[in-house]
Amino acid sequence: MEVTRDAEKPVVQALFWLAGLAKTRLTGTPEERAVQQAIAERLERAGYTVAWQPFRFAPHIYGGMAMHFGLALAFLWVGHYSFALSALGLAVVWVSFFVEATRRKHVLRKLWPTVATQNLLATLPSKGPLRRRIVLLAHADSAYTGFMFNPAVLKALAAPPPKALWFLRKQLALPMATLATLVVLQALASLGVYFAPTWLTSLLAIPVAIAFFANFDVLVRNTVVPGAADNLSGCAAQVILAEQWAKERPDGVEVVFAFTGAEEAGTGGAAHLASLAPNMWDRANTDVFVLDTLSNGDLYALEEGELYRVPQPPELLACAQAASREVAQKELSPYIIPAGATDALVFLINGYRAIALTCIDPVQHAPRNYHHPNDTAERVDPAQLDESTRIAWAMLTRRAAE
Repeated sequence: MEVTRDAEKPVVQALFWLAGLAKTRLTGTPEERAVQQAIAERLERAGYTVAWQPFRFAPHIYGGMAMHFGLALAFLWVGHYSFALSALGLAVVWVSFFVEATRRKHVLRKLWPTVATQNLLATLPSKGPLRRRIVLLAHADSAYTGFMFNPAVLKALAAPPPKALWFLRKQLALPMATLATLVVLQALASLGVYFAPTWLTSLLAIPVAIAFFANFDVLVRNTVVPGAADNLSGCAAQVILAEQWAKERPDGVEVVFAFTGAEEAGTGGAAHLASLAPNMWDRANTDVFVLDTLSNGDLYALEEGELYRVPQPPELLACAQAASREVAQKELSPYIIPAGATDALVFLINGYRAIALTCIDPVQHAPRNYHHPNDTAERVDPAQLDESTRIAWAMLTRRAAE
């Protein structure tokens, strides 16, 4: 990589340092742990108290989705022999995936084997009486890839639908809606009330089948990406922010830098941390900032929700927008997530104020090289990474001063 002013920025140097530690960082692997361990040692030298949170989690979110939608197709076939059993099975699949997609709990996914992984927490306590706590999260693991992450395919999938098809804005809303309809039709058939024609059930099964095959493809490929932008960029930013904060922290503010595991597996590390948070952190004085993919696009404040929209805390959105105007002289807009979630969603559903900053390429409708083998450190935009990090710093210091 040619050395430029941007390449000399501390956050860019931190990115290449982390990228040099491991080629990939799949959930529960030594590579994921190695990156977290190196960060822990560096932040201990900066004066932080380091803590580890071990937990177990099913490592393959795409395998879990393939399992759900594959079972749905199987139970639909069972309808040839028993409408009642088909309706029951489809209903169980629907409920199981709904509570998983909304980050409340796992049901059927508990059948999937788990692996041991961990969160890393680096804390700098408040000087004087505590008035505010700010928790920053960046996930350390990297993702699987598949056909749906081919840039051309992803561009079509992630593009906002026409206004008349607003219900397609959430990509999984359609297969979940057709699956719910199939539950009703099979239940009506079991009661002898209505027998849906084959063409109708086949039509309704198409979105479910597409969801199954798209995720099954990722499962059988079993290929992990480097994940430099997603999310070594966020980890690098947090390292630099943490070192700067140790030098300039104001009184009355505790800051926790969390480097979560299993985010790409379904926000597992954040879920574990959020389950422990009420015993550590008061919701009234705690804010959560998630830094996830800080390059390869324009910076946005994500609006969470995989199946439906979850409102952003207005005070955190206003803080992020003010920080963007201060640093980059441009407005930071909300961006509605079409699929998936960041670590922020878990904290939102657990009653905390939380918001995620992420870069989205306006042409690709996703970060460039998203979940793709090309997501290497050399392909991360250094200027955008530096700008995003400075915006995150401005957001942190603004919120700390409020």
